[in-house]
Amino acid sequence: MQLDGNLIVNLNSEQPEALVAFYRDKIGLKPNPMMGETALMAANTAFIIDGHSELKGSTKEPARILFNFATDDVAAEKARLEALGVQFLGPPSNDVISFATFVDPDGNYGQIFSMQGAPAGLEMFAIMRHSADAERARTFYRDVVGLSDDFPDLGNPFMAGETSIYLGAHSEVHGPTKEPPRVLLNLPVADLAAEQKRIEGHGVTFIRSAGQEPWGGVISTFADPDGNYLQLMEYHG
Repeated sequence: MQLDGNLIVNLNSEQPEALVAFYRDKIGLKPNPMMGETALMAANTAFIIDGHSELKGSTKEPARILFNFATDDVAAEKARLEALGVQFLGPPSNDVISFATFVDPDGNYGQIFSMQGAPAGLEMFAIMRHSADAERARTFYRDVVGLSDDFPDLGNPFMAGETSIYLGAHSEVHGPTKEPPRVLLNLPVADLAAEQKRIEGHGVTFIRSAGQEPWGGVISTFADPDGNYLQLMEYHG
């Protein structure tokens, strides 16, 4: 797949205003007014928080997907966030890449992380998506979606523009997702019709086909083998 830009993340909620305030005012994501009032930036990835009629209350599967935000010092950043009332699941890990996992107002898991030897001020955002059948998921993202995972220095994530998508297993994740609309990963493409036809050639059925958006974009929606929603997005502004 030839992407026409960087991945765009939609995090959906029954109460999007609380999530916008959390990620902007506590986690520290910068607003992106060009993309709307609820659009933020996680490094170079647009991180858009919206409402969704199918979602009620907190997430049913917090371990299904984790958003990862780079910081210079995990321990110091954890202390700063805890002073703001952010809940963490435990202390930072003591590894080459150190992680600490927090919980947002909807119960979604996020992680702050730092890497030994990384330059100060590094801005990096990565997604960890968990599956009960990680190999099946990897095959789908590689052979059907068409993303490359040939990045051994980074641990072989799939790259969607500048955004890393890691796929793996998790003891708390079983079967298909219970909330497909909770997180949408949007893949900008120059020719939506051609990409949709190619993916349909692999036996994928689209849930929505070439839907016109009020802001001028065109979107087609399909699901991965776990039922997570992905979207092709074409926009010529």
